[in-house]
Order: sequence, then structure tokens, then C-alpha cells
Amino acid sequence: MLREIEDIPDPVAHLAARPPPALAEAPAGPSLTRPARERLALGAILAGLAWILLFSWSEGLRDDLGSPRVAVPLAVVAVLSGLGLLLALRPRARGLPAGVRAIQALAVAVPIGFLAAAVVRSRVADPPVPLALHLQCIASALCTALVPFALAAFVLRRSFLSAPAWRGAAIGTLCGLGVVVGLEAHCALDDLLHVAFAHGLPITAGALLGAAAGALRGRA
Repeated sequence: MLREIEDIPDPVAHLAARPPPALAEAPAGPSLTRPARERLALGAILAGLAWILLFSWSEGLRDDLGSPRVAVPLAVVAVLSGLGLLLALRPRARGLPAGVRAIQALAVAVPIGFLAAAVVRSRVADPPVPLALHLQCIASALCTALVPFALAAFVLRRSFLSAPAWRGAAIGTLCGLGVVVGLEAHCALDDLLHVAFAHGLPITAGALLGAAAGALRGRA
């Protein structure tokens, strides 16, 4: 009887032939505590804001910046950008992050709201704005957005427990919205095409880059 049992093939013998799994490397350093991460995020927000203000000042502020017609909308957009970042980053009850639906709503509402505001506040220039002015503002937008986007990607790596691509996209669009304030502080063109595409570029780029960064390195 025992000899017959020994003749039965082992059904999991092929598993024993597999090489052992690679050992996971321990993190190079300890993870940040929640207060430390919040301080780091606040420092990054202030640094990004300082960069936007500095770049706008170096480009030259528009002559009518002090008028209510210009200053009030820019102030409102700046406040909305800050409140949106607060909503996206501030922990909820029990330390949980903002819900995925709220994050998705932010990621979608920011570009749609900006485009709607551009349609309401802008006009179609006649004659059209020269291509050189479009390209000049696009270059300015990219240079202004570089530092805030890099800071956000650095600070928020391995920070998202769920939906990292959506969370990255939402934060990217909000950073881009802050960059828009800096752009319109020195660019007085109100042509619809120029505002929608040249000034709106940081919002679109922020959404795409934020989604990619969140998907690749955002999950905690």
C-alpha cells in the first residue's frame, strides 16, 4: 500500500521547480509623517506661488492690472485655485483623502470652467492676433508652469491611496489654474483663441502630466 502511494505523482511538483521570488527592497529612508508631509506640501505651494509672482513681475505687469475689471477676476481665480488644492489635499474624517467623485469633479470642472469664462469675458480679435504673440505666450506659460508642476510631482509622489491618476490630474489642473493667474497678470490680450489655447495650455498640460505622474509614481 505504501509503495502504491509513493507512485502517485505530486500535483504541485512544478511549483517547487520555480525560482524563488525576488526580495523586495526596503525603502531607502523612513516615510514622512502626516504633519511632515503637510508642511512639505505647504512649502511647495508657497514656493510655486512665489515663482509665479516672480516670473510675472520679470515679464512685466500689465498696465491695467489695478483696475477692478482685471484684478477682481484674477483674485477670484487665485482663491479658487487655493481652495481646490485644499479640497484635494486636506485629509477628511479618520485621515481619509477626498472622495474619488470629488476629485473627478475637480479635474473636469476646472478646464470647463476656464473655457466658459474665456467665452464670456473674451472677444474674437479682428484682425487676428499674430502667430508670434501666441507663441510668445505659450513659451511664457511653459516656463511659468515648469516649477509648480515639478514641485507637485516631487512632493506628492507615493501619496495617493486610491485613483492616483485622477488625483494627479486634479492637482495638475489646479496648479495650471494658478499659472493662468500669473499669465494674465502680464498678458493683456483678450482674444478668445489666444486666451483659450495659449493661456489655457497650463491647465491642459497640468491635467495630462498630473495624470501620468499620478499613475506612475503617485500610489502610496
